Amino acid sequence: MKEKNENHDVMQSKGVRLRDDQWEDCDRLYRKLGLSSRNHFIRDAMDFYIAYLQGKQSARFITRELESVISAKIHDSENRLSRLLFKLAVDQNLLAHLVGYACEYGYDEIEEMRVDSIREVKETNGSIRADDVLKGDH
Repeated sequence: MKEKNENHDVMQSKGVRLRDDQWEDCDRLYRKLGLSSRNHFIRDAMDFYIAYLQGKQSARFITRELESVISAKIHDSENRLSRLLFKLAVDQNLLAHLVGYACEYGYDEIEEMRVDSIREVKETNGSIRADDVLKGDH
């Protein structure tokens, strides 16, 4: 037997064996979800499960609420990191002024130290410590 769906596509009808509780779940859920029939629910469930198994359309597996919570957490983290980086930049700038005034370095000396600092940070991937530099362990 063949029937047409909402898109007027012809579909074959074949028997499916399910437990009584599964049929009851189908009947309850298709009505709750506002679907047109038990068949519509089963087709949607099959499409969802096949996409899940094939790893497609991952967005279908994340509820809008969960997506909203995750987005808010990411946004909050970005804001917190931005504020912390700004505070660090201000303190770094203040320290640079203090050291420059206290040691009376000239522009050329500061630029030479900047070049050395860039090289050291690249070589150590940013894991250099000030006390290592003072001990000469860098």
